[in-house]
Amino acid sequence: MAGRRWIWALAALVVAQGAVLGWMLLRARWTASAGATPVVRGRAVAERMGCFGCHGPGGVAGIKNPGAKGGGEVPTWSGGTWMMYNQSPADVRAWILDGHPPDRSPDPKALIAMPAFRGRLSRGETGDLVAYVLAVSQFGAIDDPKAAEGHEAAIRYGCFGCHGPEGRGLVADPGSLKGYVPTWDGPDYPDLVRSDAELRQWVKNGTTDRFRANPAARRILETEVVKMPAFGGRIKDEEVEALVAYVKWVRGHPR
Repeated sequence: MAGRRWIWALAALVVAQGAVLGWMLLRARWTASAGATPVVRGRAVAERMGCFGCHGPGGVAGIKNPGAKGGGEVPTWSGGTWMMYNQSPADVRAWILDGHPPDRSPDPKALIAMPAFRGRLSRGETGDLVAYVLAVSQFGAIDDPKAAEGHEAAIRYGCFGCHGPEGRGLVADPGSLKGYVPTWDGPDYPDLVRSDAELRQWVKNGTTDRFRANPAARRILETEVVKMPAFGGRIKDEEVEALVAYVKWVRGHPR
């Protein structure tokens, strides 16, 4: 009799864990479709409108453009050449809509001209594309010195490779709960990082004590392809604190 009770208790536990995991997966699918940020949507617009054909994958590797000023290439959305063409978000919007800002004429010697998308993009699509370009270019000064240090640390440790430009992009992660590496400014973040202490744990240990203690969460972390690395002693404590400040800055300054 005792043996049967033990079997029933075990079966109930398995069913309960399955129900919890199922609920998490359903919630994840809803959040993934409803919670896309402007930067994430902007990347989809850029891909759909063919921007990467000239500006390169992600907008960071422009193709050759014979006769064009600035090195004979289509400008990327990052680096010094980009800054020659853009001084404000309004300039980016003008390039997208009209092919050039109102105070500048198209480069007459460039073989490949920037197309004008006015009438082909909705207002929302235009805003999302501008947000993506600004994020890729890391446009604008960071007014918090500690956050600025964190930005440099994020570059040094390759954080943007997985978390996307400024930590705002979506990189696919097969086997993960939502199918992508979470963004720092997205709706998933509060569920994954409930405090500064948990963010420090993610950076140092690759996970948190809370996730380690949850069998369903632990299982998902084991099956995902792109895993959060544990930097441990490879990163200094002051760099971790700077990263914490930068993530807060990103969340407080939406694109």
